[in-house]
Amino acid sequence: MANKFTPRLPRRRTVFRVLSIAVIVFFVAVAALGLYVYKQSVGKFELRRLSLPTRIFADYTPLRAGVSMAPDDLMAKLDRLGYRNVDKLAQPGDYIAGRGAVEIFTREFTHPSGKYDAQQIHVAFKGAAIESVTAQTSNVETAALEPELLTSILSDQLENRRPAQLSTIPKSLQDAVVVTEDVRFWHHPGVDPIGILRAGFRNLRHGGVTEGASTLTQQLVKNYYLTSERTMKRKVVEAFMAVILDAKYSKQEILEAYLNDIYLGRNRSISIIGVGEASRFFFGKPVSEITPAEAALLAGIIRSPNNNSPFVNPERAMERRSTVLKLMLDNKKIDQAEYEKAMAAPLPKKPFRDRSGLTSIPFYVDRVLEEINRDYGIKDVKGRGLQIYTAIDLAAQDNATQALEAGLRNLEKNSRRLRRSNNPLEGVLVHVDVPTGEIRALVGGRNYERSQFNRALNAKRLVGSLFKPFVYLTAFEPSLSHQNITPATLVSDTRFVLKRRFSDDWSPRNYDDSYHGTVTVREGLEQSLNSASVRIGLACGIEPILTTAKTLGVEEQIENNPAVILGAVGIPPIQMADAYSTLARQGSRVPLRTIRFVTDDRGKMVAGAEEVKGVQVFPARDVFVLTDCMKGVVDRGTAAGSRSLGFHKTAAGKTGTTNDKRDAWFIGFTPQTLALVWIGFDDNAPIGISGGEGAVPIWTRYMVGATAGQPNMDFPAPPNVTFAEMDETSGGLAVPECPSNSVVNQAFKSETRPTNPCPLHSPQAVAPPIGTVDQFGNPISLDTAGPATSTEGQLPDSTLTGGFFRTDTAPPPPPIPTPEPQPQATPVPTPTPQPPPVPQPEPQPTDTQPPPSTNTSEPPTTTSTSSPPTST
Repeated sequence: MANKFTPRLPRRRTVFRVLSIAVIVFFVAVAALGLYVYKQSVGKFELRRLSLPTRIFADYTPLRAGVSMAPDDLMAKLDRLGYRNVDKLAQPGDYIAGRGAVEIFTREFTHPSGKYDAQQIHVAFKGAAIESVTAQTSNVETAALEPELLTSILSDQLENRRPAQLSTIPKSLQDAVVVTEDVRFWHHPGVDPIGILRAGFRNLRHGGVTEGASTLTQQLVKNYYLTSERTMKRKVVEAFMAVILDAKYSKQEILEAYLNDIYLGRNRSISIIGVGEASRFFFGKPVSEITPAEAALLAGIIRSPNNNSPFVNPERAMERRSTVLKLMLDNKKIDQAEYEKAMAAPLPKKPFRDRSGLTSIPFYVDRVLEEINRDYGIKDVKGRGLQIYTAIDLAAQDNATQALEAGLRNLEKNSRRLRRSNNPLEGVLVHVDVPTGEIRALVGGRNYERSQFNRALNAKRLVGSLFKPFVYLTAFEPSLSHQNITPATLVSDTRFVLKRRFSDDWSPRNYDDSYHGTVTVREGLEQSLNSASVRIGLACGIEPILTTAKTLGVEEQIENNPAVILGAVGIPPIQMADAYSTLARQGSRVPLRTIRFVTDDRGKMVAGAEEVKGVQVFPARDVFVLTDCMKGVVDRGTAAGSRSLGFHKTAAGKTGTTNDKRDAWFIGFTPQTLALVWIGFDDNAPIGISGGEGAVPIWTRYMVGATAGQPNMDFPAPPNVTFAEMDETSGGLAVPECPSNSVVNQAFKSETRPTNPCPLHSPQAVAPPIGTVDQFGNPISLDTAGPATSTEGQLPDSTLTGGFFRTDTAPPPPPIPTPEPQPQATPVPTPTPQPPPVPQPEPQPTDTQPPPSTNTSEPPTTTSTSSPPTST
């Protein structure tokens, strides 16, 4: 019988040694982890406590006669600033609203431009402007309202916060928060074992999570360091950090940090952080002045700020306030009399006017952060304590958002194809103050909360006929175009085929395939005629046109391609607004900006952008002649719908519609105000409407209000510019026999003013055959039906009236990529022109919040595409 195997057990000494080593390793690991967590928690707590939020403001509001501001706008601003509507002025922050006038006790504030004292003033209105301002003191010239806070930046999110020391926070608010959120706060060591057992028992009894056991310290840890995920690992780390902070810091320091960092709802699309900002938002006063009833309301909001807000759900807010007051009474924080008085107090009133359009402010802030990086070299503003004063007009920002949303809704209402719930119709609206180049309003999309992609800054969309003014401006400057082109010059607007050596033939087509024969340059721009515009552009050359666009403010790199004449290039809307604002200033370049002043955490000015001074980058006479033609776009051309919709001030502008009607644009401007509107889909799908149909009504709705308080001014004519009544059909000087609807008062550079009378309607002298020469003796052709010839192997030339173009007056071929061959009964003497090219944007993925790279429409590298660019 074999011996049975008996395993040999390790010696007792060996077992003890292994266990000892394991225990030591465990405690060393715990100690190392504890030291690491200690350094992390304490270090971040100190950093967060000492960090100051960077704050972005609207600039201060001067109150003086002539300022464009309606009474409703002033009272809305007073409400947002926390002023109180009272019966009698008693202290700074009070106002009395009267009929056509407002009495205000302004607050004292310091601004980079100086110090402004508190004073009582009487503001009287006339229409939509301030008529007079009087004061009891002689300092009425400095009457102003303090800057309005747009947002604060301490972390990665936009937030409004006003840090407050615990000594300025009423005891009633401290007690209300403690009894509601952590009744044993003053006694536990960061975590509450009794609270954990109580919550566990209640959750077990109800069969689910109905009550939490996080202390104020644990909530603070979660806000500072952790995410909101509910895992056991996070809860363990949270508890560990809470114990460390509770041991390191006093209860008062922890409570102060908590009250300054708690989330208490949203002001439009910006988070309200801390009781200091919440007190201003809900009650219009500093936190030091709130009552027990208001303290209970704030404490009741904490658990669900967006649902318990008195402005959103008054019934729920009242119920929560009552619960907190009962807890305060039960814990002897208030007596019965205080309890009854607080219970009887009314909830705070809603603001004077709910400006829902101000949810778009983050779009404007995006531009501010771009400029702080570009002009001041500050890439990260979080926690630096900067004070940034901007040029935003909050009334304009609100109106721009409302006008854009209303316009898009109307378009969707009238067209079923535009109603897309998963990828709705989007838009952009930018408002620029022309003399200063300051951006007063910027809306980069329809709804910031749904999509944070800023289309105004980052979307490279095809601009269509918005590019044509750059072509015509180049044509008017002989040093660039090497041509003698004026608004009265005749140009052929017929179909033609441009033969090219290394690419397919190209034949640009007019909008709706409608051609006008021979037209003046002015009419070509007013009616946005593609064929005529391409002839002008080719006569000038592509390179000079690109130079003009860059000079005016277009920063995008543009390929040398004939299709660019019709706007087959992707350019962000903000760059087009920049370039057009140079046109509105008659060639004076002032880069667009949003920032006026920047100060550091000590109030010292931060060096950065230099004082803005205009630089004349293009001859004023050329720009004025162009602007005079662009006035015709608004009065008689593709944007004439603005007149029937109610806009009657002098204005110039240009519409734009891209290939397949994927984008609709309009930029229009007066000597004071410029506004840009773009609409389209993020996935670049066709919208089926032109710039005149889609963008012009939105622009009109906005500009009627934006210019309401402005005088009707014309663009000032520079020296050596003259005017002449001309016949827009023939390009000659108007005679009495010319039809009134064809006569326009046109601006010319003095030496280019036409001298020949209208050859079509003049009964006196026998005019030379129409189309032989223009007013400068240049050969022209009013009938381009006959084909021109060119030498074999020679690149075709281009002129305004045909040159070596091959004309084609037949109807354009259908846009079929590869047509089936058709049998021919008889041979055709000339080949059928190939479908002309157009840059086609790449299809974009549907996304309600596209990244910049998915919302750009870049032109292709070649022009041999199946369909021509069409734009208006």
